Amino acid sequence: MQRDYQGIVLFGPPGVGKGAQASILSGARGLVHLSTGDLIREEIRQDTELGRRVKRAVDRGRFADDETVLSIVMGQIDRPEYQDGFVMDGFPRNVPQAEMLDRILADRGRRVTCALFITASDEVVLRRLAGRRVCTNPDCRTTYHEEFKRSRTPGYCDICGSTLGRRHDDDPDTHRERLETYRLQTAPLAAYYKLSGVVRRVSGEHSIEGVAAEIDRILNEVPAGQ
Repeated sequence: MQRDYQGIVLFGPPGVGKGAQASILSGARGLVHLSTGDLIREEIRQDTELGRRVKRAVDRGRFADDETVLSIVMGQIDRPEYQDGFVMDGFPRNVPQAEMLDRILADRGRRVTCALFITASDEVVLRRLAGRRVCTNPDCRTTYHEEFKRSRTPGYCDICGSTLGRRHDDDPDTHRERLETYRLQTAPLAAYYKLSGVVRRVSGEHSIEGVAAEIDRILNEVPAGQ
């Protein structure tokens, strides 16, 4: 294991800002950002067999099954750019997935060095989810937010000029289903990672910059590769 290796996972309720923080971390620390959500949405966009199966689950507010997500992660984790570490967003989503990830990493002489548990109230989460927007151009898909990341021209993408819309899974009923699924399946990860001493709790109710600063402080106190 290299001295500066960092295996970072982010988890928390939907809409808490995991993707934004993972992107910031990836750029600041030179680590690959693995977003299973992005990979799954690409499968859905391409209308593959895998994408259609996942879409049925997502449309009901559920997560993709463990086998599907694990196959996606396995397809990425052995690539050369992952050897110095990673920032993982969207996996693991439950304790069995965390156990599988630990086994995969242990087989390669690696491990999760920090599990960032980003928290927020249901009220904050639902408000943030309601404000998400995405470019409708399938070759762009730049994301925006009506509160945190507005486009320069309301309703249109800054990058390609296409109209903005909601993601297919962004509706209030689905959001509430996802929150309930999160409580049942993902929240127990806090206890799981506490056993290995790597969990760190972060309030996600501050600004993106404020949360990023707190995460940076935490990671500076966590020895790399320990």
